[in-house]
Amino acid sequence: MMRPRLLLGWVGLIALQSCGGSTAPPTNTSNETIRFEVPPGLLQDGNHRDLIVVAIDTLRADRLPFYGSFRATGGNPEQTWSLSWLARHGTLFEHMWAPAGMTMPSFSSLWTGMVPAEHGAMNNLTRLAAPTFAMELARRGWRGHSSVSNFILRKGSGLQRGFATTAVHRKAEEAAGPADLVQRAAEDIAKGQRLFLWGHFMAPHQPYAPAPQHRGRFSSPAGVDASKEILFAIHRNPSSLDAATHEQLKALYDEEILTANDYVMELLSGLDAAYRQAGRGALLDNAVVVFLSDHGEELGDRNGYFMHAKSLYSGVTHPPLILLGAGWQPGRRESADIALQDVLPMVLFGKLPQRKYFVSAYNLQYYSIRDARWTLVHNPADNARGPLEPPKDAVYSYPVVALFDRQQDPLELHDVSKQYPEETKRMLDALHQWYQNLKPPFGTEKNPMSSQELETIGAIGYATDVTEENPWAPWRGSQWKP
Repeated sequence: MMRPRLLLGWVGLIALQSCGGSTAPPTNTSNETIRFEVPPGLLQDGNHRDLIVVAIDTLRADRLPFYGSFRATGGNPEQTWSLSWLARHGTLFEHMWAPAGMTMPSFSSLWTGMVPAEHGAMNNLTRLAAPTFAMELARRGWRGHSSVSNFILRKGSGLQRGFATTAVHRKAEEAAGPADLVQRAAEDIAKGQRLFLWGHFMAPHQPYAPAPQHRGRFSSPAGVDASKEILFAIHRNPSSLDAATHEQLKALYDEEILTANDYVMELLSGLDAAYRQAGRGALLDNAVVVFLSDHGEELGDRNGYFMHAKSLYSGVTHPPLILLGAGWQPGRRESADIALQDVLPMVLFGKLPQRKYFVSAYNLQYYSIRDARWTLVHNPADNARGPLEPPKDAVYSYPVVALFDRQQDPLELHDVSKQYPEETKRMLDALHQWYQNLKPPFGTEKNPMSSQELETIGAIGYATDVTEENPWAPWRGSQWKP
C-alpha cells in the first residue's frame, strides 16, 4: 500500500494570509449545474426582507421525522413554528453536507461561504479571521443581533463580528435565549430597520439531558443517563454497548430535539408577534427564515462513538436545511445536494450552488468526499489512531481508502471499494483536485482561553488543546491499489 510523502508546502500556504478584500462570497468555478431555481437574494435590488437564521447545534437530519425518523421529534406539524411545521411550509433540502464535524469550522463556513481550510478556523480552538456575511450586512446598513448557546461561539470567536449585540446563554441557561433575542430585535422591528438575527440552541448536544417535560417521551426512566463520562466509557470499550443502552441513549438525544423544538417555536412565534405588533404583518411577510444545523451526531454507528468531532461519516456531516419565506416554495423537497457553505450565498446573493463534489475534512488529515451517490473516506497518512478528540485514549480508526454506496448503505458502513475500483479512483482524483484548488487561508489564529473557559468546554466533551500535526495531501486515484 503506497504512502505519499507529507505535503510540506502547506506551511507556506498557511503563511499566505489575506490582506483584506471583499466580503462577497467566493466565485464557484465548477461546471456542474444544480437543477433547482434560486429566488432573488436578500441583497439584490428590490428585496426588503430580513434574515432570520435559526440553528440547532448537533442536529442529525435522519433523527427528524421529515428526514425519515420513526419518532415525532419535530413536534406537532399542526402547531405553528414547530420543526415539522417548518418542513411543511418551507423548502426542505434533502442533502446538505457540512464541511466538518465541529461547531467552529462549520458555522464559520456558514457565515463566510468558504471551507475551513480557506477561512482558517480549522477547529474549535481557533478564531475566525476571514470576513463574514454578518460584516457585509452591517456594512450595508443592516442591524444584527445574535443569541448563541455554545461557548465556542462567544465574542472572541470571530463569528460575532458584524452583530450589533450578542448574548451567550450556556446550555443550562439556553431557555432564556428566545425571549432575550426577541426583546433585543423588537425595537428594530418596530422602526422598520433592516435586520439579521442568529438564534442558536445547544440541545441536542451532549450531554443529552432533555427538559423535564420531554424526559420519558422516548427513553426509559430507569435507563442510563447520557453524561460525558458514560459516553466516553462506551467509546473506550465499544463491546460494552448493548442494544438496550444504545436505544436509551438515542432516545435521550431525540428528547433533546423536542427540547430544542420548544426553543425554536418560542423564538419564531415571538418574532412573528413583534412584526404584527409593529403593523408589518406576519414574520414570513417580512423575513426569510433559514433553519439548519452545523453538523449531526454519530450516535454509536461505529466504534462505540456517540459524539461528532472525530467523525466525517453521514450521521455527522448530514444536517437538516429548511428555507421559508418569499420565493421558497412551501412543501417543496429539493433532492439536489448542496454544501453548508452554499446556504447564505444562495439566500443573500441569489447564487445558484454549482458543485458536484462535497468534501468534509478533519484538520486536513482525514477526509470524506461525496457526490450524488458515492462517499469516499480517506486516511492518507494511514494513521490507525484517528483524530485526537476526546476521549483521546479511544481509537477512532479510518480506513486508508473506503467507498460507500449511499443508495444501498446510507449510514456508510460497508466498504465497496474493491467492487467499484473505477469509482474509487474517480473519487480519489476528485478529492486530490479539491485539495490542489484550495485558496490560501486567511490565517489559522489560535483562540486563547482561560483555565475556567477550558473547563467549560471540556465539560461538554470538547478538546481543550490541539496537537499540532501537519496535513496530508489526498492521494491520486493511481496511488490506490485495490
